[in-house]
Amino acid sequence: MSERIKGVMAAGLTAFNDDLSIDVQGTIAHTQWLLANGCDGVLIFGTTGEANSLSLAERMAFLDALGASGLPKDRLMIGTGCCSVPDSVELTSKTLEIGIESALMLPPFYYKNPSDDGLYAHFARVLEKVADPKLKLYLYHFPQMSAVPFSHELIGRFLADFPGVFCGVKDSSGDFENMKAMAAKFPGFDVFAGTERYLLDTLKAGGVGTITATGNCTSAMCGAVYAAWKAGAPDAERLQEELTAQRLALQNFPAAAALKELLARESGRPSWRNVRAPFLPLAAERAEQLVADMKKVDFRLPAIAA
Repeated sequence: MSERIKGVMAAGLTAFNDDLSIDVQGTIAHTQWLLANGCDGVLIFGTTGEANSLSLAERMAFLDALGASGLPKDRLMIGTGCCSVPDSVELTSKTLEIGIESALMLPPFYYKNPSDDGLYAHFARVLEKVADPKLKLYLYHFPQMSAVPFSHELIGRFLADFPGVFCGVKDSSGDFENMKAMAAKFPGFDVFAGTERYLLDTLKAGGVGTITATGNCTSAMCGAVYAAWKAGAPDAERLQEELTAQRLALQNFPAAAALKELLARESGRPSWRNVRAPFLPLAAERAEQLVADMKKVDFRLPAIAA
């Protein structure tokens, strides 16, 4: 069993061809670029990867290609949480089959206000069907999108009843107090901030890093903050301030469209602007505003191969 991923992770974008099919090689190349530019790991099929705009068949086919790609499997995490148990089982089993042990799971998010007992039953059934001791399962706490939060009581039940399986959480709620409380309450349960804005604060509170959408473009700065914190360097706070300014500027725009706009400009590949409905590419005026805003916070992307 591989070591757990800790540190900086980007919630990787999915590249699309002009017909909006997955650009498999483009997505794999972007993942490799992230790993070479500040990321300790990359999450595939998260919110920013437009996972819920992809069919199960598309995701399964991409995982086959990912498994054959030569990318380091111990640095990858796959989003496998679906509303139905069979879909979650199929994606999670495929993830393990191709050699990736880390899976991030949304709760079943269509039906609102489920009980903790109902959520427990869902995850227990998935684990029963997957039945693989190598699985490292991470919870995806994003109540603004899923409208189904994970209570601390439920997390405690998971940890007690499935030791070694539930490894951590991506907390995208924006509530740092919740991140801090989980890190204190559940030692050994890896808390990732869902925004690099709280990277340093989360590390200080006992968390392990960040899994962030805007890390698709801020990964190098995220990596600098993480390295400074590990080294006990005095400039960690200053670097975090710069990183926070970049995050705050980026989050004024739709995440996938804005990040893809910046990548399209740096790489010279217009196809990076492709997103699936209901998302739309940034209008020209908004794109120029994005570039201007990022210039104000001294943002620069590392070079990208065309």
